[in-house]
Amino acid sequence: MSLPTVAVTILACNHAPYIRQCLESVIAQATDVDLHILVGDDASDDGTSDIVAEIAAAHPALLTHVRHPRRLGGSDNYRYVLTHARGRYIACLDGDDWWLPGKLKAQLARIEGHPEVAGVYANALTVSEDGSPLGVFNDVGDVSFDLGGLLQRGNFLNSSSMLFRSELVAPALAVEGPVLDYLVHLRHARRGLLVHLGTPLVAYRVASQGSTLVGANDAVRRLYWEAILDVPRECVSDAQFAQGIADFLRRVLFRSLRTRRKDLLADWTPRVFAASPYGSVRTSLVVAAAVARALAKEVFVRRRRLPCGRRVPVMYRR
Repeated sequence: MSLPTVAVTILACNHAPYIRQCLESVIAQATDVDLHILVGDDASDDGTSDIVAEIAAAHPALLTHVRHPRRLGGSDNYRYVLTHARGRYIACLDGDDWWLPGKLKAQLARIEGHPEVAGVYANALTVSEDGSPLGVFNDVGDVSFDLGGLLQRGNFLNSSSMLFRSELVAPALAVEGPVLDYLVHLRHARRGLLVHLGTPLVAYRVASQGSTLVGANDAVRRLYWEAILDVPRECVSDAQFAQGIADFLRRVLFRSLRTRRKDLLADWTPRVFAASPYGSVRTSLVVAAAVARALAKEVFVRRRRLPCGRRVPVMYRR
């Protein structure tokens, strides 16, 4: 049997309020794209499993539901679905998010016939836990970038928008321990250009139940730093690496100010300066430039104009 064009992997764990909308949004893409859906159900105990089983029974050729008998955790569930996904391209989606019409079709148009492209991402609408609109995920338009370009400005990519070539599964699976999306994006960028579509094609639920960013911010920060250090130094310039770690320290500074945690700066500043390819004075200037740039965007680019003309708040700025 030939492989479907796209294998869609969905991570679900106690997503009962959201999973039906998530699955129906993917099933709707099947009118445009040959696809198969694999749901990794991480021992949900809130009714999620019943909803997925019901939809799988209605679409047996389209959707495979795997309910793990014991809780694996997000990273091991991610490894499971990647290991078992079968398609020329892989698309990933969290069970509390959903796709907008035409998402996969638009992405395939940018990757098929373009061997230099490793993956395609898209902007997202940000919504509250109940689905109410908040704004957009980033201020990035239609753009292509390489490994250095992604490292310089930090993570601005939405993981539920990700579509990549199936050959990139192996580097993603080679990640040991917890898996952070930024590390996966950086590893994809080692293999080719990443394309970003500025039109929102995903709805991203901010701070929903069980969000890692809300519940384990310190752990995410450590993984983010490890993702930066995972980049082979011979693949990026000193300037790109210095700007990448400066952007990291800028994020630490802003977090420290918001939470009034002086320990964050005390902990991370020596690490960043020790890793810098520059001396302390030049590194300080690069960090200051990153802070100034972010503050300027905060003041002057707080909102982004949608195709309909409406201006909405931006969650992440590149």
